[in-house]
Amino acid sequence: MATHAPRGQRKEDPATPLKLRLIERALSSAASVLYLDECDLQLLPVVRAMWMKGPRLRIPTPGQNAKRTIFGALDARTGAVHHLIRPRKRAVDFIAFLDQLVRAYPSGDVVLVLDNVITHDAKLVRAWRAQPEHARFRLLWLPKYAAHEYNPIERVWGLLKDAVAANRLHGSIEMLVSEAEHFFATRHFQAPHPLTVAAPSLAQAA
Repeated sequence: MATHAPRGQRKEDPATPLKLRLIERALSSAASVLYLDECDLQLLPVVRAMWMKGPRLRIPTPGQNAKRTIFGALDARTGAVHHLIRPRKRAVDFIAFLDQLVRAYPSGDVVLVLDNVITHDAKLVRAWRAQPEHARFRLLWLPKYAAHEYNPIERVWGLLKDAVAANRLHGSIEMLVSEAEHFFATRHFQAPHPLTVAAPSLAQAA
């Protein structure tokens, strides 16, 4: 008979200490360390709480929603954010992003820190990793059930949605994507691990 955790009690990954030690070891090495994740951009407005005076803000909604997926990677030491916007979140789209990272990091060892959703460990992705020219790319998995707590690129997604999607409706998904591209082109972030290993954090650079 299956057992369930009591309501209000979060599941924990028993491998969390080991996974965090492996990430710390990577951060202490000469390899480039990138935190990866995906984010959905939806034409349906993101509603955020806000302080205001006067009449309440009315936010129109589209008759039909539309969305795009952003694949992103945050460099742990430089704060650089690499991204790719695709119509869907499939293994083939993830591979396209991996190919983009190959071009961005043409030499040296690269460690990719990410959660273990099915897209990241699909057969197509395993085949990509098995190619000799990709041997310098290594994957480290974040703890299950709490990956967002240990992945500093989550802060990038929050800032992105606040800047381009919160409490506003764009005329089309293409206009929303254009705003997202402008965000990435004009924002710079402090590296979460510039010199030493520390708890994941991210602050927008002045």
